[in-house]
Amino acid sequence: WSADGSHLLIGRVDPLTGSLRMWTWNRLTNAWNPVSKNQVGSGAGIADGPIRVAWHGPVHLPDGHQAGAIWIYTDQGGDQMVPGTMGCWEPDVSPDGRTVVFAKPSPHSKANSTIMLATLGSDELKPLTRGSHPRFSRDGRFIVFQRDMTDGNSDIWIMRANGSAKHQITDTNDVEEYPSLSPDGRYVVYASARGEVKES
Repeated sequence: WSADGSHLLIGRVDPLTGSLRMWTWNRLTNAWNPVSKNQVGSGAGIADGPIRVAWHGPVHLPDGHQAGAIWIYTDQGGDQMVPGTMGCWEPDVSPDGRTVVFAKPSPHSKANSTIMLATLGSDELKPLTRGSHPRFSRDGRFIVFQRDMTDGNSDIWIMRANGSAKHQITDTNDVEEYPSLSPDGRYVVYASARGEVKES
């Protein structure tokens, strides 16, 4: 959802090409609008600021292959890839539309990744902590995220948007992932895979 709750950003499969693309739905007018021509991968976020949308999308390499990276759309620059984000995924954009949070894979481990921040106008990426699937709170003060634990499961954590005051929310032997904060910031929803049953 947008910070004011008026627009929902979703992925819809294009009936002609079969590719997943981003659309917004206006809760007040019931209007659907395409957001980007670029195909969507894993994760996206919407804001009402300089960065309108952030998403994971393909990059066409010179050898003909594709890789994923973090993309943003701004009114001035249109669609543009965030420098240094090749191989990164699961982006979200801060409500003020100035910062993108995302996960960057570890070169030494497929299980671990680092949550990073990219700020509009800067090529410097700031590492925050170990984890993945980060999502901003509606007021932009907090980031909720998933962290893979040493026993093979994953738990839900929360921290301030600058990476401080990390706090573990769940502590179980199950896999808990894809967290998101409620609009008032009081609750966290997440998906949980428990044995043969998937719960949310």
